[in-house]
Amino acid sequence: MKKIIFIINICLVLLILLSGGLFATKLSPTPDNPVMIRIGTTDKLDDLSVGLEYTMCKVFEAMVETNSGGAIQVQIFPSGQLGTVLNMLESVQGGELETCTGTAGISSFYPKWQVFSIPYLFPNSAVAMAVMNESDFMLELYEDMRKETGIRVLGVAQNGFRHFTNSKRIIRTPEDLKGLKFRVMQGPIYQKVVEALGGTATPIAWSELYTALKTGVVDGQENPISGVKLGNLDEVQKYITLDGHIWSENYLVINDQFFNSLPREFQLVIKEAGSEAARAGTASEHIASYIVGVDYVLEHGMEIYKPTPDEMEMFREKSTPVINWLKNEIGAEPVEEMIKTVEKYSEKLGY
Repeated sequence: MKKIIFIINICLVLLILLSGGLFATKLSPTPDNPVMIRIGTTDKLDDLSVGLEYTMCKVFEAMVETNSGGAIQVQIFPSGQLGTVLNMLESVQGGELETCTGTAGISSFYPKWQVFSIPYLFPNSAVAMAVMNESDFMLELYEDMRKETGIRVLGVAQNGFRHFTNSKRIIRTPEDLKGLKFRVMQGPIYQKVVEALGGTATPIAWSELYTALKTGVVDGQENPISGVKLGNLDEVQKYITLDGHIWSENYLVINDQFFNSLPREFQLVIKEAGSEAARAGTASEHIASYIVGVDYVLEHGMEIYKPTPDEMEMFREKSTPVINWLKNEIGAEPVEEMIKTVEKYSEKLGY
C-alpha cells in the first residue's frame, strides 16, 4: 500500500512539474513560424482620429510586425467582437487573449487603478501623460498590478478630459447640476463625482446612451468632447461645459505570462510598440476632441461653456468628498502620493 501511495505521489509531482514546464515554455517566433498576438478593442474600424483605441491598435500592429521582421503577427478584433472591456480584461488575465485596449474596467481587478481618477487632478494633458508614463509612482503601481493580477501595462494614452453635456441648461457652477440626471460609466468613482457636484448619476452602457438621452431616462452625460461626434449626441444634447472633472485613460495591456514567454528581443519590440501606440492614441485624442470634436459640436448647434477660474474652484471644493471616499477605498497613501506626484510634474513642466 505504501508503495502504491509513493508511486502516486511521484506521479503527482511529475504532473505538476510538467504543467509548470508547459506554462514556462519559451516561444521561438520566426518569420516562417510566427507567433500571433490578438488584440481586442471596442472601437470600430474608423478614421484614425476618431477611433482612439483603434489608432493604438494599428500603431501597435505596424510596429510589432515590422520590428519583429514578421516573426510576430498582430490580429485586431474591433467593434467589441471579443466582448465588453471587462470580458476582454478577464480573457487577458486568464491567458485566453494576449492583449486589449480599453477605458476604465481595470479597477474591478485592481482597485488602486482609480487613483488617477481624483476629480480635477491634472491641470492639462501634458502633465497627465508625463505622470502616467514616466513617474516612479505610476510605474511602481503598474508593476504592483502586474504581480497581483498578471496583467502588464504596455502604455497609457489619453482618452480625454471628461465634460458634462445636457439638454436642459448651461452648467456654470455645481449648483446647476441639481435636479439633472447624468449617465456615467460603470465604476463607483464616476457616480461619486456627479453626486458630490449635486447631480444624480445612473450607470448606463455606451451602446444604450443615445436612447437613454432621447427618451429622457437621463438629461445628460459626461465624456470627452470627442464622444459627442462618436455617439451623435448633438441630436439629443444642447449644452456642453468644459469642466474636465475627470481625466480618463486608454490603456494597452498584455498577459504577463505570454509576454515573458517571448525572447527578450521581442519583448523589447512589444514594449516600444506599446509606448508609441500610447503616444499615437493621445495625439489622436487631441485631433478628435479639439479639431474634429469642437468643430462638430459648434456646427451642430451645441453651446460650449468654459467655467471661469472662480467657477472652477467651486467645482473643486464640491468634489472634495470624493477624495476622502477614495482614500477609504484604496488607502490614503496612494491618493496622497498621486497628488504629490502631479504637483511635482506640474512644477517640473512649468504649470
